[in-house]
Amino acid sequence: MKKNNILFVYAHPDDETFASGITISKYTQENKAECHLLCATRGQAGKPGDPPLCSIEQLPAYREQELREAASLLGLASVELWDYQDKLLNTVPVDELVKRIHQAIEVLQPAVLVTFAPHGISGHPDHQAISQATTKAVQTLGATTSVRKLYYATRPSNGPFGAIEPPFSDPIESITTIINAPEYKPQVAAALRAHKTQHLSVERVFPGVPSGGFDAVPPSNHYILAWHNLPSYSVSADKKEADLFEGMGV
Repeated sequence: MKKNNILFVYAHPDDETFASGITISKYTQENKAECHLLCATRGQAGKPGDPPLCSIEQLPAYREQELREAASLLGLASVELWDYQDKLLNTVPVDELVKRIHQAIEVLQPAVLVTFAPHGISGHPDHQAISQATTKAVQTLGATTSVRKLYYATRPSNGPFGAIEPPFSDPIESITTIINAPEYKPQVAAALRAHKTQHLSVERVFPGVPSGGFDAVPPSNHYILAWHNLPSYSVSADKKEADLFEGMGV
């Protein structure tokens, strides 16, 4: 079977696991797709752990290694790591980011792109910047592009796993796609633990995971289909997609 590529475009090491860990695990482990990651920063502005696992100067190299370990656990086929400054991605000219995303698309030929929803889930300006750049990259692609769908990763504000306050979430009615695979919760938890310097953030969002648990890992990732290039294809609020490749005939 011919593999279909999915390209995840995120801002920091750990975004891939926080936002799309279940999805990446499902598609790679079930041989449904080859998954690739673009990560725009090395997370230099993060914390080195408590107690610190490294100096601030060493943190970018530590976080790169953590990302590569998590990527291996999730099954990512490739990781492209950029050197933009953490917390300053929104100061980079958007057309510069668009050009680099176009280059990755040309090499990897993904059918699906995934990035943050415009609100960035946490409201982080880097998340918002990479969402804007990825959206513009898709909108300005030529007619011969491989990309057929663009998805925004989000969280349900009124979903089955607890309420999350807007504006950094979306009502379940506007979410078009739910990738549900609870069997991969242990794998996602292991990838989260690979981001050792970020254990405080992991504990805050996924209580108990740093100490070996996985109950707090949600069984699903939620997305909004933001754009597609599929004639006669549409999604409705009452029938969620369960596959990023729905409508492609693959």
